[in-house]
Amino acid sequence: MKSSTKDQIGTHGEEIDGVGPDRLQQESKDLAQQDGRAEARDADRERAFRELTGPAGDPAPEVPAGAEELVTWDVSPEAAGHLTPEVAPDDEADVSTELADEGRVEAEQELRRAANAESRHRPD
Repeated sequence: MKSSTKDQIGTHGEEIDGVGPDRLQQESKDLAQQDGRAEARDADRERAFRELTGPAGDPAPEVPAGAEELVTWDVSPEAAGHLTPEVAPDDEADVSTELADEGRVEAEQELRRAANAESRHRPD
């Protein structure tokens, strides 16, 4: 029995992780053709195997001293903490009315400017 890069046990010509020799050969040929070569090399076979089997399962990085009590990021916001009351700013209504008034004033000024410009260009 031929051993693979991961020394896995094969069953009926197909490896345990689902990568058979035919599929591996086809993928490695495809990689070689993408690089402009007719024949696959060992590097192509290794790359095809890695791509077909997924990550190699590298061990988790070491935890620095003092960080052993880290909380995972998968904790939902509802599981920890507390809700705070929603408070609208006191001047929120004032801001919206102030912006509306400014817009109205600017629009009136634009209308006056346009009317003045039109009256200047009109022949008497």
